[in-house]
Amino acid sequence: MNYPLRMPAEHGAWGILLVPYLTAVLMLGTTNLSVLLVLVAAVALFLVRGSADSHGTWRVLTDPRHLLLFSIGVLAGGWLVLAERRHVLLVLLAAVGTLYLLQKALAQHPDREIHEKRSLAAELVGVVLLTLVVPATWVAARGELDRSGLQLWLLNLLFFAGGVIYVKYRVRGLLAHRPFQSWAERVRFAWPVLTYHLLLVAFLIAASARDALPTLTVLAFMPGMLRALGLVRQLGKRFPIRRLGWSEVAQAIVFAALLVLSLKFSP
Repeated sequence: MNYPLRMPAEHGAWGILLVPYLTAVLMLGTTNLSVLLVLVAAVALFLVRGSADSHGTWRVLTDPRHLLLFSIGVLAGGWLVLAERRHVLLVLLAAVGTLYLLQKALAQHPDREIHEKRSLAAELVGVVLLTLVVPATWVAARGELDRSGLQLWLLNLLFFAGGVIYVKYRVRGLLAHRPFQSWAERVRFAWPVLTYHLLLVAFLIAASARDALPTLTVLAFMPGMLRALGLVRQLGKRFPIRRLGWSEVAQAIVFAALLVLSLKFSP
């Protein structure tokens, strides 16, 4: 059977994969072969996974195009593990496999009442899965995952999880088919988004107060926090989904720039 190559259905996932990778590269200050091989492996396997999900089967690997992409990903990762002795990547690979299976299990149980193809839990697992490109890049470059690499991964994870929650509730506001006439009604509907970002602010301020994070790092999250507050006003309003996607890409780029500047140049 012929399986044409299909791009991953979740267009926003490209940003969740590539922007964290970019922050890792900028923080490391290097683009050597090892770092580039992580990108090659991640993109190749991401494309195959997306196409397999679109077709609903991993039999896509019987198609030469998919098999070639999969082989490129495996060879790039295999070189890092075997030739460059980055054995810690095997632990990350096991985590990727586990998270993928968990996401698939969660995706089979979407919320039928609001007609979602994928649950919020499945989306958040996907964020963890994709942002693992940060520790993978760190290990490829330095041979180990140190405190700085873990910190960078956590900050990316927190930002993109907030973005996914925001987009999910922005869309749910439309699917609810309600006018949201009062502010109280809007807050009751959007409380998960507001609660997440309030807890995030508290965490960042506490970490900054204990000198675990530079104070300027909090600024990297401010556009996302303002976006979350704006959700209360935007609920129920129609919007072009493509414009929302580009807005999220712009948010991610601003976040990456501010994050790298705060971590790299703060005393």
